[in-house]
Amino acid sequence: MSINAIINNSLTGLFTNQAALRTTSNNVANVNTPGYSRQVVRQETIVSGTLAGGVKVAGIERVVDRFLVEASYVASANFSRYESEREFHDRVQALLGRPDENSSLSGQIDSVFTAVSEVALNPLSSILRENTLSAIDRLGEEVGALSQNLQLLRRDASEQIDESIDRINSLTERIHALNPVIIKETVANGEPGSLLEQRDQALSELSELIDIRITDTGNNAVNVTTSSGINLVGVVRNEVQYNPPGTVVSSTPFPPITIHPIDPTTGTTGASIGVLDDELIGGKIRGLLNIRDKDLPEMSVQLGNFAAEFSDEINRIHNENSASPAANALVGRNVGLFATDQHNFTGEALFAVTDSAGNLVNSVNIDFGAIGPTVNDVITAVNAGLGGDATLSITNGVMSLIATNPANGVSISQTTGNPSNRGGRGFSHYFGMNDLVEARVPYHYDTGVVGTQNHNFTAGGTLNLELVNSDGLVVQDYTLTVAGTSFNDLLNDLNTSPLSVFTTFSLDANGKLTATPVPGVQETKVSVVSDTTSRGASGVSFSDFFGVGEQRVADAALDMRVRQSISDDVGLFALAKFDQTALVGQNALSIGDQSGAQALQDIETTVYQFASAGGLSEQTVTLGQYTASILADYGLRSQIAENFEIDSRALRDEISQKSSDVSGVNLDEELGNMVIYQNAYNASARLLSTAQALFDSLLNVV
Repeated sequence: MSINAIINNSLTGLFTNQAALRTTSNNVANVNTPGYSRQVVRQETIVSGTLAGGVKVAGIERVVDRFLVEASYVASANFSRYESEREFHDRVQALLGRPDENSSLSGQIDSVFTAVSEVALNPLSSILRENTLSAIDRLGEEVGALSQNLQLLRRDASEQIDESIDRINSLTERIHALNPVIIKETVANGEPGSLLEQRDQALSELSELIDIRITDTGNNAVNVTTSSGINLVGVVRNEVQYNPPGTVVSSTPFPPITIHPIDPTTGTTGASIGVLDDELIGGKIRGLLNIRDKDLPEMSVQLGNFAAEFSDEINRIHNENSASPAANALVGRNVGLFATDQHNFTGEALFAVTDSAGNLVNSVNIDFGAIGPTVNDVITAVNAGLGGDATLSITNGVMSLIATNPANGVSISQTTGNPSNRGGRGFSHYFGMNDLVEARVPYHYDTGVVGTQNHNFTAGGTLNLELVNSDGLVVQDYTLTVAGTSFNDLLNDLNTSPLSVFTTFSLDANGKLTATPVPGVQETKVSVVSDTTSRGASGVSFSDFFGVGEQRVADAALDMRVRQSISDDVGLFALAKFDQTALVGQNALSIGDQSGAQALQDIETTVYQFASAGGLSEQTVTLGQYTASILADYGLRSQIAENFEIDSRALRDEISQKSSDVSGVNLDEELGNMVIYQNAYNASARLLSTAQALFDSLLNVV
């Protein structure tokens, strides 16, 4: 071997081991860097012809297990999804409070029935009356506050989605920018390790926000797609966009998360090429979408279902009883009916006028089957029977009964043995003549109409409906334009529209509009986008009349409170029962009568039929038991989210540990390598010194 060969070999050894030492020191420096993958120097022999000619660096490689890296992305996406869900459920639990606290939902219900039981013992006490009405108001405030807070949580989830979208775009832009630089370094036999490290850290953070799939396209470049195959980073980068609404209520339509290509030349954003919402299966955004579009809306519907049933039952009792002395006027709520509409009542109701002492002035028992078919026929029969002592009338959907003498009062009661009934409710109850509780929306939508009757909606009005799937995405929409004459005409329009692919509309026996999913087709929910329809001069729209959309159920929890007129005058609290056997001049309403209060007290133990709502199946339970079911469901959702989070965290940590075992820096190993490379470097340096000594000896000989 020539001296020049010796020098060449020693220099290659110096350079190679110097690179190895530099790589080792870099590994040691990053021993505590999260996600860092150690690097190794791959060496190979320099071959000249058939002879070895030293050593060279064939490449500096990061030690990674691609299978474990991909698995860690999936595990990270699942963990982030359930972590975000659990965080929101924890916030819901904090809103509910402890079940044994008086301020909690269950505590407020107990307070109502405690107050009712006390006033039943002494109905003459104005203090106990006020206490009962205040307890009802406090329950309404608690239910309303919880309902509003659920919507605020939905808004927060929406805003977090927006923030996550911005971060996704930042990360994909960074990955897209790193790809060509990494390719250049790789092709030029450079050292792309640090660049790969930066890109992997971006990919790791991206996997927490959205489920991703990585495809190696050669020369260390990658394509990034969602698990379902939607491109994020490739030859062209796609941007994700979301425009969150500023205010969120139960009926707020959330815009989809859309995908837009970025022009590689101009950098401009193109039109949407798809929707991302229903394509996601993991990541923080999937969890936020589940919370925003499924869990929180279902919780709101459950709460509204309770509020509606509570209001309906307490109003039923209140309408069957009377204040003592009776109120001078009973004014109902706007039910959207007119004098020309069919009354559709069966059974009988008693309309009465009493003086300030509760003595009967006049009364008339109306057999709805023995009079004409219209509401006007009812009004005519009542007014004829009361002979001018009181007047029954209806104006723009609002029924009223007013005593002619300001000193007298009026009452409406169900005739014993044959009570009046329309849509499952008595006359006074149906029109809300003596309601105790009111809310933002009606507490029931059993209209009592039949399909063949005139719909009386103004022709040309429009109702824009959407069908929304379980992911909150619109799968079909349709605008109904009012035409025809009967309710069946409107139903036929809906059932021959594109909506009929997913659902069928019909009226049940109580005149309630139902939307039944088509068997074998994706189940959807009906949502109202806009409604310009009006039932004549009443101003009641189609969606108001029939309560279209689950948001109507949810909104029954809002503004639930004691009717203002009763709150202002506790003497109007209907705690007495009209004596139907009394004759004119005899006492029909006894001051201090406990009958109405006792009937209210019975609500606590009465079993009611609750419709399925928000994931809770149909139940026949008491109001308290249904509340317990709601709270249990809230707690179960929270527990499930927590369990999934625990399980997904354990899997993520296990995969991360296995990946770290492969890719992580082991100080003992690195220090051992450092000794080896130092010795090899020193040996190469000694070899160079020896070559120099040989040259010096030869020169001295000359």
